[in-house]
Amino acid sequence: MGLTRQLRETLEQLIDDTIQQAKMFRASAQSFKPLISEEVDFALGVAVGEIHGGFYNYFTVVSKRSMNDEELVEMYHVIRGRASEIRNAILAVE
Repeated sequence: MGLTRQLRETLEQLIDDTIQQAKMFRASAQSFKPLISEEVDFALGVAVGEIHGGFYNYFTVVSKRSMNDEELVEMYHVIRGRASEIRNAILAVE
């Protein structure tokens, strides 16, 4: 069945909010220097983790169950589909 329209819209909004917070993810990555070599990739990983964890928790509370395989795959596709947009927002931070 996949995600309902409302859940998908919530996921998209979470991604939009994350993009708006790109500066925070870039600053977080900078705080890990010199332990990391790729600041932007690290920031992207943190941002995607935040989206994944936040949405999974939201889904669990609202649905009162864990996500099934189809819902997980759809979530990953939505996030992956917007990953370059997230990365570009992080790159744009000075």
